[in-house]
Amino acid sequence: MSNDRTQETHHLQQIYEELSQARDTYQTAIDEVNTTGKSVLEQFGGDTKLNFDSYSDNLETFAMMEMKNREIDQLNIQNATAAKQLEKVERLLKVPYFGKIDVTFLDADADRDVFYIGMNDFTNLDGESRIYDWRSPIASLFYNNVLGDSSYLVNKTEIPVTLNLKRQLIIEENRLINFFDTSLAIQDDILLHSLEADSSQYMKDITTTIQQEQNEIIRDESHPLLLVNGIAGSGKTSAIMQRIAYLLYNHRTQITADDILLLSPNSTFIDYISQVLPNLGERNPLNLTLLQFLKFTFREKAPIESESAYFNRITAEKVHAQQRVIQSKEFVAFVQSFQDTALIQQSLFKPILFKRKPLFSAELIFSLYQETPATLSIRDRLSATKEKLSSLWTRYLIKQAKSKQMIDQMQDLTEAEQLRYFDTTFTNENEEELAEFALQRLQQKYRTVVDEIATVAWFDQWLLFEALYQKYQQETYEKSTSDYTADEVVALLLIKDTFIEDLSNQQMAFILVDEVQDYTEAQILLLLNLFPQANFTLAGDENQAIFNTSISFNELKALLSASSRSVTSYQLLNSYRSSKEITQLFQTLVTNHEKLNIVSIRKEGEKPAFIYCENEKTYLDTLASLLSSFTPEEDTVVITKTATEAEYLKEQLLQNNHTMETQILSIDMAKGLEFDNVIIHDPSTVRYGTTEREKKILYTAISRGMKQVFLPYVGALSELFRPE
Repeated sequence: MSNDRTQETHHLQQIYEELSQARDTYQTAIDEVNTTGKSVLEQFGGDTKLNFDSYSDNLETFAMMEMKNREIDQLNIQNATAAKQLEKVERLLKVPYFGKIDVTFLDADADRDVFYIGMNDFTNLDGESRIYDWRSPIASLFYNNVLGDSSYLVNKTEIPVTLNLKRQLIIEENRLINFFDTSLAIQDDILLHSLEADSSQYMKDITTTIQQEQNEIIRDESHPLLLVNGIAGSGKTSAIMQRIAYLLYNHRTQITADDILLLSPNSTFIDYISQVLPNLGERNPLNLTLLQFLKFTFREKAPIESESAYFNRITAEKVHAQQRVIQSKEFVAFVQSFQDTALIQQSLFKPILFKRKPLFSAELIFSLYQETPATLSIRDRLSATKEKLSSLWTRYLIKQAKSKQMIDQMQDLTEAEQLRYFDTTFTNENEEELAEFALQRLQQKYRTVVDEIATVAWFDQWLLFEALYQKYQQETYEKSTSDYTADEVVALLLIKDTFIEDLSNQQMAFILVDEVQDYTEAQILLLLNLFPQANFTLAGDENQAIFNTSISFNELKALLSASSRSVTSYQLLNSYRSSKEITQLFQTLVTNHEKLNIVSIRKEGEKPAFIYCENEKTYLDTLASLLSSFTPEEDTVVITKTATEAEYLKEQLLQNNHTMETQILSIDMAKGLEFDNVIIHDPSTVRYGTTEREKKILYTAISRGMKQVFLPYVGALSELFRPE
């Protein structure tokens, strides 16, 4: 055994023993706290007599209760602290660490130190730092730097060092499997070992194999807007997830997961990435699809299109011209700069009703609006109208509460009714007190009216939208469905923010958007508007812009730059997902005007198999034969062009007695996911023409494959696969 291996083995055994001791200590502490807590509660509930016989007894009893509550609070804090440390230690016991760096600090003393890098930090029971968290400043040397003179940042201060050694280790519990000294963390044995693992139901974290280009994205905090354009399988989403973990670690005293919003492409994908952060010891942030986010923000009773309707609309070949209009930055700019108050007419106001009877007519509300100063903006005038309405309604309720009818009603209440309505009882003699209770009762009864006034339900945002569209386009907006589309909701939110109330969220610290190429200009501008203080990370692949909502990265960068916030771009060209042969195939479908030099990191594998089928029956037999050839451990999928095709194919397989469980996904649902084996559903000339969008669909579908891709087709193969 080499001297290095002996030393590393000895060091691992020592660390593992310290971790085991810490685990036992924390578990004992938790057990002791639980025992003490149980004893305190028993004493509190049994031995202690609560005495309320006199004023002094009351004080003594309350003081005793307060003391016991504080004692319980302290025990809860101790328990939570020990449980958090135990969770960390148990995670490290599976893989104590995966990296080692030997560093000489270039100060007067020229200290030389060794640091071991792991999933979390670990300080032993003697208070010595033994493992450093992968997100710590010193750990950046492991990911970013070559051997020799280097530096890292601590609180924006540069620390010069010499990096003498960078070692990667494969460890399972207390066993050292292997280790490698390296100057660059790319295409090494550990990375390839990790990439060769089978795909799984959930995305895995890439902490042990973060590459330099990914690490730059994860740790970049000097630019408020990050734009990441990465080819399929380049680790965009993985870098986003690790970035969230890094931000939660680096800003742990200022933010929590509640201050981060992650926008994902679809609900299937949200489930796929759900385990990454918990496996790193972090809580998942709010993770929504764009449609879910719009519903969450809109907060109106009106129905919004379903996810299936949304994807059917954005995958349609033809797009209605008016949809293009409201998706554009030009329409957004028109709305946000519009100042002509003459557009606000009585027709835009709605009466406030209670049990179908009008309390405030549209005419009255419009007259209140007209009484506001004409020099104010529309939003300020509507806000002033809301205050007038609120004041009128409050005065009306106070007057009603003092009326003889309401006073009589309060006097007639039984004690049981008083308790039900007010959680207390009262005498029937004091009319002032009775009027206060009457006011409470009226406020309960008419709470929906208060809500309508507060939410400006008396002003018709949709009619204002139609009026603005008419003004902008010189034609009427034709609504195609009873449900609001996502584009219409975006327009309504922008209108609400501009003309009715400030919707901006000043608290959200970080917004991360995946598959950003699928967003419209209006959607991007809405996000920038809603979160003016947040830093954005926007990742995507313009070669996967398969929807009719897509935006180019040049347009996206121009849009972001116009927001007066610093933008930086990253391009990822290394493919970590697919085999070399699969990568070569989807590279032929790249639609960028510049030729991308895509580098496949994986080892060579099987060539994608094009399988000719004479007719549909032969095709279904071929498909069934392929599906039955894979082992249950392999993650296999059939990817179709549309959701309709996916449903039809499922029916066909059942009708032909092909009963094996088959995962069939349309391309919009398969986006972002990865599979061991991918079957492209019939890429023939019947299904695929030669448009740029169809090219992108095939690029996206093929790049889901890690190990093997099969392309069975009926008749003639799509011209997109023929050499130019």
